[in-house]
Amino acid sequence: MHFHDCFVRGCDGSVLLNFTSTNGNQTEKLANPNLTLRGFSFIDAVKRLVEAECPGVVSCADIIALVARDAVVATGGPFWNVPTGRRDGSISNVSEANADIPAPTSNFTRLQQSFAKKGLDLNDLVLLSGAHTIGVSRCSSFSERLYNFTGVLGTQDPSLDSEYADNLKSRKCR
Repeated sequence: MHFHDCFVRGCDGSVLLNFTSTNGNQTEKLANPNLTLRGFSFIDAVKRLVEAECPGVVSCADIIALVARDAVVATGGPFWNVPTGRRDGSISNVSEANADIPAPTSNFTRLQQSFAKKGLDLNDLVLLSGAHTIGVSRCSSFSERLYNFTGVLGTQDPSLDSEYADNLKSRKCR
């Protein structure tokens, strides 16, 4: 969620918005890359608890950043200090998110270009792509690699481990 929030307009919490005065309900939440994001209710619960203790002090953007750090720690990753003081954004646009967040089908060149536009390098690309290995993915995000890799029905991406691909085909993605 943190990456998806930051990649559009910066780390401003705009991925959490359900409605804006300029876009109505056509917010980043509805963008195709964000449809698999989970944890919105958890962030809402954390925000309620924080507001009960210190109203108006901690932004939703900071909560997303802190929760992202804590999720990394909970999965065995390193701890780091998270600078706080982010301001919540009030603009959230589905079309911007669809245009800015790289599609799961993006090739390496497209990913490098997307990351470079944001001032990120190859190390950032590898790290943030690796973070997507935790959780779930929709079959539609990679089914072409299983069934239609060369544009010919029945062709599989030769770089996929064949046993893994067979498992996906037989159990998950039909």
